[in-house]
Amino acid sequence: MATQQPPPSDIPADTKPLTPQQQRFVEEYAQHWKGAQAAREANYSVARAKQTARDLLKDERILAAIKARAIDLGMSQEEATVRMSQWGRASIEDVMEKVVVEYTPRIHKPLRDIVAEFKDQMEFEQEFAIAAEALITDKKLQTKFRKKQAVIHALRKVELLRMEMELARKPDAKRWVSGETIPKEEVRLSLVKVLEAKAGGLIKKITPTRYGLSVEMHDAKDATTTMLKVHGAFAPVKVDHTTNGNDMPGSNIMMPDNGRD
Repeated sequence: MATQQPPPSDIPADTKPLTPQQQRFVEEYAQHWKGAQAAREANYSVARAKQTARDLLKDERILAAIKARAIDLGMSQEEATVRMSQWGRASIEDVMEKVVVEYTPRIHKPLRDIVAEFKDQMEFEQEFAIAAEALITDKKLQTKFRKKQAVIHALRKVELLRMEMELARKPDAKRWVSGETIPKEEVRLSLVKVLEAKAGGLIKKITPTRYGLSVEMHDAKDATTTMLKVHGAFAPVKVDHTTNGNDMPGSNIMMPDNGRD
């Protein structure tokens, strides 16, 4: 005679396998340890997320599964040593890059030189306008172009007049003008390197500011000190337990002055 299996309801609770939804709760809870959030992410009712989490966390099977998963996700001693060493070696250079940019300096130039250069530029622009007008075959467009260039040339003549009058009053006058554009090396924050450093756990905090991103690295000094302690580089601190580290009673020696000032 075949042995009859007990109905599912008669199976002890601690032997029932977790449902896929319960397993999802376990996985999410072991990641961030927030019950209501884990319940929501496991697709339980949002309105009852807190109460659902409380109920689930009373289940010994779920608690055991969370503990096992937390051990799997936990950091081993070897991994912690590697991570601390990486922090100790990290520096701000890990997120910076050197780039070459165009730089136009401001220079203090004699007005006499500025006037001479301005006249040369006016002559060039006038020659260019005449040559360009000759290329226009449409008479209406040619006339329109000529009028526009005449206005531009007149404005240049007005500016030249102003500078010549100023130069007549102040022969040694100078002006701040743009100098020659040159290549210049700059150091900038690299968003690519920031992303890589963030993924590698080298960055402690990234804060947006009005001037751009502020990046804070983990304290390399503290990490290095911790690793030195791990490797026993520091001598142990000796404490006199009989006095809790305080001076021994009567250890202060008073020297008589023997009448000395």
